This record gives sequence, C-alpha cells and structure tokens, in this order.
Amino acid sequence: MTKPPETHIEPAPTPGGLGAIEAALVTGLTGVGMAAGPAVSAVLPHRLATYWLPVAPGWLCWRVLQRRGYV
Repeated sequence: MTKPPETHIEPAPTPGGLGAIEAALVTGLTGVGMAAGPAVSAVLPHRLATYWLPVAPGWLCWRVLQRRGYV
C-alpha cells in the first residue's frame, strides 16, 4: 500500500499571508466596485493595525518575561 499524495496546499507561503492577504482584500474591494486607490488606502492601515502593531507589545512582553527569568 502506498502513501497518498499530499493534498494540503498553502494558499500563501508567507507568514500571516503577508502580501497575499493584501492582494486578496484589494481584489475583493475592487470587485465590489471600489476604486483601486481607495481600496489600497483602506487595506494598508487595516493590515498595519492587525498584523504589524501587535508586534510591539509582544516584543515588550517578551523582554519583561526574559528580565524576570520566566523564559
């Protein structure tokens, strides 16, 4: 008996879908009638708030935990 082929395919091979998610969101917004410029202007702050901003408090917490000897 042979092993079946792998069927799991990653839709975006980047962490958090970086790049692919933005493209999909802009495509979706333009698909429902929004102009490309405003769509990009809406997507980039959204991704900044949901993907990049959480890094700062996470890094700060990591440093505090390291200093207290928890990790």
